[in-house]
Amino acid sequence: MTFYERILQQISAAGNRGLTLGELERKLGFVSRTDKKELEKALKRLKKNHSVVDNGNGRLAAYSATNLLKGELKGNKRGFAFLIREDKGEDIFIPNKALNGAMHGDTVHARLVGDSEGIVTEVVNRGVTQLVGILFRSGVYYFVQPDDDCYFKDVFIHEDKLSGAKAGEKVVISVKIDGSTNKPYGEIIEVLGKKGERNTEVLAILRNYGFSEQFPEEVLRAAEKIAYASVDRTDIRELQTITIDGDDAKDFDDAISVKKTAHGYKLYVHIADVSHYVKGGGIIDREALDRGTSVYFPESVFPMLPESISNGVCSLRPDEDKLTVTAEMDLNGEGEVVQAAFYESLTRSDFRMTYSDVTKILNGDTKLGEKYGKILPLIQVADELATIITKKRNKNGSINFISHESKIILDDKGEVIDVYPYPYEVSNNIIEQFMITANEAVAAFISKKNLPCVYRVHEPVNEQKLAAFLQFIKGLGYSMDLSKGISPKAFSDLLERVKGSKVERVVNKIMLRSMQKAKYTTVNSGHFGLSLDDYCHFTSPIRRYPDLMVHRVLKAIINKQTSDTFIAKFKTYCEEASTKSSEREIAAERAERDIDDYYKALFMTKHIGENFKGVVSGIVNSGIFVMLDNTVEGFVSIDELPKDRYETDEKNYRITGTKYSFQISDEVEVSIKSADTENRRVDMTLISSVSGHLKKRALN
Repeated sequence: MTFYERILQQISAAGNRGLTLGELERKLGFVSRTDKKELEKALKRLKKNHSVVDNGNGRLAAYSATNLLKGELKGNKRGFAFLIREDKGEDIFIPNKALNGAMHGDTVHARLVGDSEGIVTEVVNRGVTQLVGILFRSGVYYFVQPDDDCYFKDVFIHEDKLSGAKAGEKVVISVKIDGSTNKPYGEIIEVLGKKGERNTEVLAILRNYGFSEQFPEEVLRAAEKIAYASVDRTDIRELQTITIDGDDAKDFDDAISVKKTAHGYKLYVHIADVSHYVKGGGIIDREALDRGTSVYFPESVFPMLPESISNGVCSLRPDEDKLTVTAEMDLNGEGEVVQAAFYESLTRSDFRMTYSDVTKILNGDTKLGEKYGKILPLIQVADELATIITKKRNKNGSINFISHESKIILDDKGEVIDVYPYPYEVSNNIIEQFMITANEAVAAFISKKNLPCVYRVHEPVNEQKLAAFLQFIKGLGYSMDLSKGISPKAFSDLLERVKGSKVERVVNKIMLRSMQKAKYTTVNSGHFGLSLDDYCHFTSPIRRYPDLMVHRVLKAIINKQTSDTFIAKFKTYCEEASTKSSEREIAAERAERDIDDYYKALFMTKHIGENFKGVVSGIVNSGIFVMLDNTVEGFVSIDELPKDRYETDEKNYRITGTKYSFQISDEVEVSIKSADTENRRVDMTLISSVSGHLKKRALN
C-alpha cells in the first residue's frame, strides 16, 4: 500500500464525519516534524485531485464519503450566489455569510444545509481572473467597480498598479484574492477609455467576454507568411460559381454551383480550404481554438483568424483562384441527396453577389437581371432547388424559427440612425438550405466511417420545460399534437399555425427558450430542431473553429490518412475543440446581444417621449417587458401600469389585478421614458388612455 493509499484509507474509514489533522496524525502514528511535513505535502496533492476535501467542519473527509456538491457559483449584485451544480441538479442558494471567501465564477464544494441552501466548504478553482469595470477613487484608495453585476465586490487597486488610468475610465484588470482577507485585489492591464464613450463601451463588452481585436505578434507574423500556392487537386475553375453574402461581408468562405440534370439537380458547395493553410496544433491554430469563433457587431468584426487569412488568402473573392473543399451532391426532384462526393478542389468565383441583389433579380429586377445575365440561369435554378429542399424539410418537421436578430444602421460617425428586424429574404433561404444540405451530407459520411469528429447536436426539449410551454400556448388558445411523441413536426406545425398572427414572434421566442441549446460534441446524437439524424458544421471554417476540425477529418478520409495514430490523437483534439467551441459560442452570442442592446439604448435616447406600438414579451413581479416593432425591448414598471393590485402568474405568463390583466402577446402602446446606455436598458410608460385594447378582464 502506498503512502497516499494509507492516508486515504484512514480518512475514508471515518466516513462523512471525517478526521481532524491531529486525529489523522495519531492514527498514522506520525509524531516527528518530518512525518508531519510529508503528510501536509501528501494532503495538498490529495486535495488537488479532489480525493480529499474539507467537509466544512474543520475536518478532512474522502470526497466519495461526503454529501458535498460540486459546481460553479453564479453571483448576484446583492452579495449572495447560487451553486450551478455539476450533476445538473437544482441550483443551491448560498447566502453571503456562507460563501467563505468564494466569488462569482469559482468552482467550489458546498454542503447542503436544508433542502435548497448550502455553505461553501472549499474553493476548488478561482474562475474569474480578469474583469472589466470603472476605476474610482475613495479617499487615497482606488477601486474598480466590475461591469458584471454577478461579481459583487469592488476590486482594490494599489496606486502603483494603475498603469496610468484615471478615475472615471473603463479598464481591464487582472484579479487575485487575498488569502488572509478573502478580498479581491488587482492590477490594471488595459485602459479602454472614458466611461460613456461609444468605442469604450463596445470594447468593454467585448473584453468582458474575453474577446480581443488584437492578435499576438507571433500569430500575425506567422499569418503574413502564408501565401496562395497552386497545388495538385481537382480543377473545377470552369464551373460557373458564385458567392452570396451580406452587403458588408468581407470574408467569403462558401460558394455555390448548381445545375439541372436528367434526374434532378447537381449541387456543388465549395468551402474555403482553411485547413490547408492553418495546420493543427500550430500557433495560428491554437489562437483560433482559444477564440472559437468570430464576433460580429454593427461597426466591425473581431475575427477568429487574422485578416490576411480570413479576408485574404482563404476568402473566395471573385476572379481569384482559391483552394477549396467541395461537396458535390446529386439530388432528386424531391430534394433528397441520392449521392455525394467530397474532394479537395481548385475553384474560381465568377461573381460576388449580395442577398439583396439576388432577391431583386428573382423578384424581376430587369436591370440587375441584364447586369448579371451570365449567371441568371444559375440563380433561377438555385432558387428552384432551394424551394424544393425547403418543402421537403418542412414536411419532415424542421422547426423554422423566425429570426430575432436586429439590423442596426450606423452613419459615418458611428451614430445609430435606424434599427429594424434583420431582413430574411429568398436569397438568404437559398444559402441556408444549401449549407444545411452540405453539413448533413458531410456529417453522415464521416459518421459512417466511425471516425472522431465535432458534431453539431440539438437535444429534444425536456419534459419539464415542455409542460410549461404547453401551459403557455394553452393560454393563447393553441395546443400541440403529441399523440405520436415529442417530435420536431409538432413544434413546426404550431409555428405554421401562428404564422402571421400577433403572437407569432412571442411564441417563437418562448418556444426557443423552452428548447435545449444546440452545442458541439463528439457524440453524433442528431439535431432535433432540424429533424436530422446527422449534422455538423462544415461550411464556415473562416469564422467557426468546429468547421475547421470537420475539414481536417474529412480531408484525412479523402487522402486515406486515417491511421490508428491519427484517430487516437484526433479524438482528444475533437473533445477539446467541442468543449471550448461551445463555451466561446455562448460568449460570442452574449457579447453580440449586449452590443446590440447598447446600440438600441443609444438609438432610443433620440426618441424619449415618443410613442411606439409593441407586444408584451415578458412578465416579472416588478412589471412587464415590451418588444417594439423595431426589435427594441423595454421595461414597463408595475408603477406605470394602470393602478391595481397585481399578482404574477408565471405559469401562464400573466400579471393579473382585480381590474386589469396583462399577458405575453398583448398588443400595447408605450412612451419611451428613458434610455440608459451604460446599463443597456430602455424604460417605458404604458399609454392606457390611447390603448383601446386594454380592457378590464373578468377573472375566471
